[in-house]
Amino acid sequence: MHLSGAAHCASIRMRRFVLALCTSLLVATVSGCLATERDADAAAPTAPVPSFGGEANPVRLPKPDFDFTKAIQFTHTSQLGHGDLTAHKGEHGLKLVGYNPLTRPAAGEGPAEQGASFIAIDTWQNYVCVAQFNGLGGAIIVDIKDPAKPVVVSSVPSGMSNSDCQFTDDGKYLLVAAYSGTHQGVPGAPPPVGDLSAQGVLVYDVADKAKPKFLYHDAQGAGANGYHNVFTAQIGPTHYVFQTYTGNILALEPTKLRMVGKVERADHDIWVGKHPVTGGWIMITGHGRGAGIYDVDDPAKPVLLDHWESHDEQTGWHRQWPLAQTVGGRAIMVVAGEYDRGWHTVLDFTDPNDIQELGKWDIPGRPQTGSSTFSPHEFETFDGYVATGNYHGGVWLFDVGSLERAKDPVTIGFYEPHENPYTSGGSWNKPAGNQPNTWGAYFDDRGYIVVADSFSGLYVLSFGATKGA
Repeated sequence: MHLSGAAHCASIRMRRFVLALCTSLLVATVSGCLATERDADAAAPTAPVPSFGGEANPVRLPKPDFDFTKAIQFTHTSQLGHGDLTAHKGEHGLKLVGYNPLTRPAAGEGPAEQGASFIAIDTWQNYVCVAQFNGLGGAIIVDIKDPAKPVVVSSVPSGMSNSDCQFTDDGKYLLVAAYSGTHQGVPGAPPPVGDLSAQGVLVYDVADKAKPKFLYHDAQGAGANGYHNVFTAQIGPTHYVFQTYTGNILALEPTKLRMVGKVERADHDIWVGKHPVTGGWIMITGHGRGAGIYDVDDPAKPVLLDHWESHDEQTGWHRQWPLAQTVGGRAIMVVAGEYDRGWHTVLDFTDPNDIQELGKWDIPGRPQTGSSTFSPHEFETFDGYVATGNYHGGVWLFDVGSLERAKDPVTIGFYEPHENPYTSGGSWNKPAGNQPNTWGAYFDDRGYIVVADSFSGLYVLSFGATKGA
């Protein structure tokens, strides 16, 4: 039987998944047979299931003996209301390790420039970039090799409202994406190459993190919010840029971005990496009221494998992030929507052609407020733990690193950023001055959590599974 090109590719991808799953089951079965032949008194370890990302640590942090439903104040009775920082100071299970107000080196020794709003973060080895929504715009690069002493090493002001920044996988390039492209003629900003008012993305050479070199601005496919979020992945020798909303897939070249492919849906955030079981390149993105998975082994010919939709809450369109490790041999991801009742939903995508819902998590005790004040926003995973930024709700950590906890996630800790505000910039979803205002929470390779409060700067946190803490 002759198959069409697309059908033939899909058939190959399905065979690859079945082979990987059968191999996993065979190893587990053989392990079980051998175990029955061992001395019953010997504690025989379970053979690891083949996994491209390894298996999550089977030893999980214990469930805290703490009432998280009363951890934060959802209403403020003080006459100062949101201006009372004592009403926004709480923590349990997360420890502050380091802090930096994100003063730009060019601004002297004073506080960060007024009007800034620190938001999205990306990590690469011991460096983080922090996007700025207001003020000078652009991004700030911080060295957190010593997590107790975060050091600002450089900045790339743009005069644009930059809502995202991403390092390429090799750390040589930095992409700074624009939510709004108005160029204000900020000193130190790149020259108006092309139409800077057309949003787009700024590309820098950051091989030397202390001396970023502006390469170019590209507004290709910007459209409405087209570069609100971006994601980069090196597939083969090429760095690819995955563009939100438009679904464009572009190759990063020395002087421009080159269009190579397109997916039919890319609603808001995008994640690209290797499937934890099959090892194939996949793209996970918002898809209507849920999440969709595309095969991007060949970025020029992406193929939709499956999509999942929530039927009770709009929960998956905003953020989707998988675990790098398998959990009991299963591939797990977490998705969430930016809604008043936007649950973090745990999905099983071991078979990328058949996504299954497992469990849900939300801030304990959170009331339905009719706004997104405490809603999920950006989050990442580390060895089965999920760190999430929830705007005025601060930073939360929960565990899905066992099959039992994937079905019923366990809250591990929370932290409310509460340093004195250094900026007067507007925030997202709240009037100026309301703190905390956490856009997201992110992990470095050691399991340190990095988070930017819009008003006060960068926080580095640790918890019970952080390496070296």
